[in-house]
Amino acid sequence: VIWSSTSQLVRTDMNYDTKGGRTAALSQIVFDQFSAGGKMTCKQFQHMCKDKGFEDVDEDEVTAAFVRMSNDSGFIGYKEFISWWQLQDERQRGLMFRTEEERQSVEKIKQSFFVGTGGSDMMDKNAFQVKCYLAGYCLGEEELQEAFNLLDTDSSGFIDFPEYLKWRQQDNRFAYLVDANEDRVEYLNQVGGFFRAFDHSLRGRLTLEQFRPLYDSLVEQGEVSESFENVIKEVNADQDGYVSLNAFVKWYAGTWEETCEDAPHLERLEDFLAAS
Repeated sequence: VIWSSTSQLVRTDMNYDTKGGRTAALSQIVFDQFSAGGKMTCKQFQHMCKDKGFEDVDEDEVTAAFVRMSNDSGFIGYKEFISWWQLQDERQRGLMFRTEEERQSVEKIKQSFFVGTGGSDMMDKNAFQVKCYLAGYCLGEEELQEAFNLLDTDSSGFIDFPEYLKWRQQDNRFAYLVDANEDRVEYLNQVGGFFRAFDHSLRGRLTLEQFRPLYDSLVEQGEVSESFENVIKEVNADQDGYVSLNAFVKWYAGTWEETCEDAPHLERLEDFLAAS
């Protein structure tokens, strides 16, 4: 701010917006240029960063920075944007990973996302359901739709990586997928996949009759020596006539500390899933 010759205050940070035909702060002009309707998406933010020359920051860092800045709606508003813009010479630093732990976490979540989508940039509802299923959470149709809608902030009908990243970082039900030992995560996912091979409807539970072939396959592979009746007592403790995914995972993976050094556990599961 300076004083003009007519003793009036003049804003020196104001610029003329040729597109909008108005005078506005440069931050507002830039925000309006790369956003729509007062909302900036991750792709728009990435485009803006590239246009402004932040080429030393990779795409994953920009995505993680966007997720940190974005509000609950999954977009960046002008309020969030100007907080970053006012960093001035530190703007590029503000885009970078804050710690090595953050970098590793984002890389793991990204890998998880693309495994779930089969390499696609978008995750549909079915892939999301399977992802939750393998993580030990079987969602009913209403629960699935509600959860999916919460993630699909742009109502595109798909979940993109920034939406998935924000969810994974906020939802502590899946925190173990990021923080746990990688071998244990792989083991639990394969156990879930093993169960799913017998659960064709993805209901997350098997009748005792449906569970029998699964039990028989475990016996044939040398995984189980207990009688069917004793196993049922453990996996159907509430005697409701069903074996849930969570009960099966808890029972089968409960002896992880003793079995994690037994490589054949994983190998046999891999052989079974490959043949399914």
